Amino acid sequence: MRLEPVPRETDLPDIVLVSIDSLRFDHLGCYGYARETSPTIDKMAAEGAKFNQAVSTTSWTLPSHAAMFTGLYDTSHGVISTRTHLGENFVTLAEALKDAGYQTAGFYGGPYLHPTFGLDQGFDTYKSCMSRVPQTPDSSSAKEISDETNARVKSAHVDVTGPRTTEEVGRWLEHIDGTPFFLFLHLWDVHYDYIPPARYINIFDPDYRGAITGQVLDNDLTLSPDMPARDLYHLIALYDSEIRFTDDTLRNIFDLLDQRGRFAETLIVITADHGEEFFDHGGIGHGKTLFDEMIRVPLILRWPGQIPAGLEIEDQVRLVDLMPTLLALAGASKPIESQGRDISPLLRGEKMPPEPALSELLIYDSGHRALRSNREKLIAQKTGDRYYDLLADPLEQNPQTANRTNASNIKKQLNAIVSRARLLKTRLGQANDLETTIDPMLCRRLRALGYLGDGADCPDSRE
Repeated sequence: MRLEPVPRETDLPDIVLVSIDSLRFDHLGCYGYARETSPTIDKMAAEGAKFNQAVSTTSWTLPSHAAMFTGLYDTSHGVISTRTHLGENFVTLAEALKDAGYQTAGFYGGPYLHPTFGLDQGFDTYKSCMSRVPQTPDSSSAKEISDETNARVKSAHVDVTGPRTTEEVGRWLEHIDGTPFFLFLHLWDVHYDYIPPARYINIFDPDYRGAITGQVLDNDLTLSPDMPARDLYHLIALYDSEIRFTDDTLRNIFDLLDQRGRFAETLIVITADHGEEFFDHGGIGHGKTLFDEMIRVPLILRWPGQIPAGLEIEDQVRLVDLMPTLLALAGASKPIESQGRDISPLLRGEKMPPEPALSELLIYDSGHRALRSNREKLIAQKTGDRYYDLLADPLEQNPQTANRTNASNIKKQLNAIVSRARLLKTRLGQANDLETTIDPMLCRRLRALGYLGDGADCPDSRE
């Protein structure tokens, strides 16, 4: 596909926001990783700013993207389970940029970005790059699904969406005009199953002859903290291969933007919704804990001529800061109720007072919450609180006594932030219930991904 240049007609920046699902920050070269997983992302970091302490609001996809789009903590936006969606009473990043004169487009590869969950608000174009799940809930099309297709949908982990995303973005770029655009990309392939093309496995672990496939992580009983080191090495190599595959997808999309003349001066933002665990704390996957391998995410902003190249920022920032920051850089107004703040002064080398980062894991009534600073962290849960001195114990392996003065002060601060978030939720209204409206195909896909539980009922698409 070759595209012709389309010059911009305004000084407002084009904005590309990339969210790479399940991407650990510490598996990127620009964050010190030894393997060459991320040449494209590393180049963006070298040409712009890299935040070394960026924190998500949670460890799974749906609420973290709701926070990214609204600037609200999970308690406040209320999209905390598989049966809720963002109401129209909430103002999203896409809506605010559209009001500021932007053309808006989103392309997503995973089920929790589906319009069912309300994250499509404000997008002129919002396109699924998944296979076998309709863009909009449609019972008539669902009724036509064969048993064979249903079986394929249950194998949702094996979907490969990067090439399809590139094609869809290319088609969209054929029709853009000179007005500024906001382009959101949700890249899914790093999410398990880890089934990269063979050429990428050959980069990272070509000699493996064992039984590890990178599939069905949530049901593979051979995966455990005491699994053979060689097998674990290969599992992580498969994950790294997916990162490199996704990095190449991103390069291809950037090439398309460059052909349209809409890359050199574009504000590029690269982040993730959450990380991934490889038995760092005894488990695998994500969505179960709030340790740093789950909630610390990459955050890179590249805007030539506006953001200094090679800038590294140690101040802790949060995904809820992303919306007000991008709106400020675009000269647009942020919603009054945003809990995030504009961190663009940090990009100009200015000082800002530190802000704690609240992370929550509220699905299945787990009630986990964490409050983090650059120095310390408290994880509060029903089984007891854990306090960590991050300077002495950055890998969070040695919880300290939770009744010490530091922990007590952080717990009070945590409770106060959550109380304010609950009050804001009351003012903004509840997230809507999806119990009776979720599309049958999407429901089965979510169940196949392990998000709904094996016993979850889904509407029968063949009724």
